[in-house]
Amino acid sequence: MEPRPVLDLHVERFERDGQRILDDVKLTIRPSEHWTVVGPNGCGKSTLLSILSAYEWPTAGRVEVLGETYGRCDMNAMKRRIGIVGAALHQAISRRERTIDVAASGLYALLGPWRVYDENDYAAARLALSRAAIADDANKPYGLLSHGQKRRVAIARALVRMPAILVLDEPCEGLDPVSRERFLHDVEALAMAPDAPTLIYVTHHLDEIPRAVTHALVMREGRVVAAGPVAETLTSATLSEAFGADCRVTHGNGRFRLEVELG
Repeated sequence: MEPRPVLDLHVERFERDGQRILDDVKLTIRPSEHWTVVGPNGCGKSTLLSILSAYEWPTAGRVEVLGETYGRCDMNAMKRRIGIVGAALHQAISRRERTIDVAASGLYALLGPWRVYDENDYAAARLALSRAAIADDANKPYGLLSHGQKRRVAIARALVRMPAILVLDEPCEGLDPVSRERFLHDVEALAMAPDAPTLIYVTHHLDEIPRAVTHALVMREGRVVAAGPVAETLTSATLSEAFGADCRVTHGNGRFRLEVELG
C-alpha cells in the first residue's frame, strides 16, 4: 500500500481584494521527497507557503497535511508541526538575547524575554542547535553572530519542536558567497539525515538549491508551470516560460545554474 503523502493540496483559486493570486495550483509531496518552489517575484510563492503553513485559506480548494485535512483539525496543532524560516525573523530578535534562548523560544512561539526556560527546554534547544550546526555558539549573544550563523539559529528555532516539515523561504538572502555555501552545505547535511523533516525550499535562484532537493514546483503568475523531479522540471524551456525570458539551465556537481539571455 502506497504511503500517505506528507502534503496534498489543490488550491483551485485564492483571491485577495478581488484579485486572483493563485489559480489551479496542485502540489503533492510524498515521504522522502524534498521540494523547491521556484519562480519570479510576485508569482505566488509566499501565498502558497502561507496556505500550506495554515496561515491563509484557499478561496476554493483543499489542503491535506500530515494526514490531516485543514478545516477539520486543530489548526494551532498543525502549525506546531511545520517549521518556517524566513529572512525577516532576525529583525525581531534582540541583539542581547543568547543564541540558546532564541532556539528555546521556538518551543512556545515567542520572541523576547517573556519566559524562563527550564532544563528540558534547554536540552531541546541544544539538540536543535546541534542539528543546525551552531551548537558551539549557544551562549553567544545573538547580535554578535554573522548573517550565516543567524540563519542557522533560525533553523534551530524551527527544529526545536521536531517539525515534520521545514519550510525555508529565501534563506540565503543577504549572505555573501562563502557564507552561502557553508549554509547550503549544512542544509544538505540536515536534509539527508535519517530523521530529517520534509524540506520545502523557496527561492528564485537556482544556484542555491541544495543537492538534497529531489523535486521542484515552478510557478508563474499564480499558476504551475511544471511540477515533478528536478531533472524534468528545472529545464531551460520551463524556466524560460516561468521568467518570461530566454533562460539556459546547466547542471553540474549536483547543483543547477541559470543564465538569462536578453534580446
